[in-house]
Amino acid sequence: MPDKPKTVEEYISSKPKKAQERLGELRRYLKLADPNADEELKWGKPAFVNNGILYVYAVFTKHISLHPTPSVIKALRKELESFKLSDNTIHFPLEDPIPKELVTKIANLRVFEKNNKGIGWK
Repeated sequence: MPDKPKTVEEYISSKPKKAQERLGELRRYLKLADPNADEELKWGKPAFVNNGILYVYAVFTKHISLHPTPSVIKALRKELESFKLSDNTIHFPLEDPIPKELVTKIANLRVFEKNNKGIGWK
């Protein structure tokens, strides 16, 4: 059994080519909201952290999941209705490009809520 990834780069490079492309897109868009955020693994998944978790993401067989906060999903529910959702997860189909404008909006709202409202990740 291969070793578990120890860095975000190892996590991404351990995935199939199409998944690597989508992860790269998502990663770039999330980084735009807080260029000073650090990247690390949380629970074996890539995360952006800046004095607390901003968001976590992961790839699965047929989708990429993004975990912002329930408050972000609730605030943007109308715009997210075409995606599979849970209280804290958005599924983006692996076969489709990551929607840059939507992800940027999600990330900016999450950073704003954390920095201006003190809303934690959970």
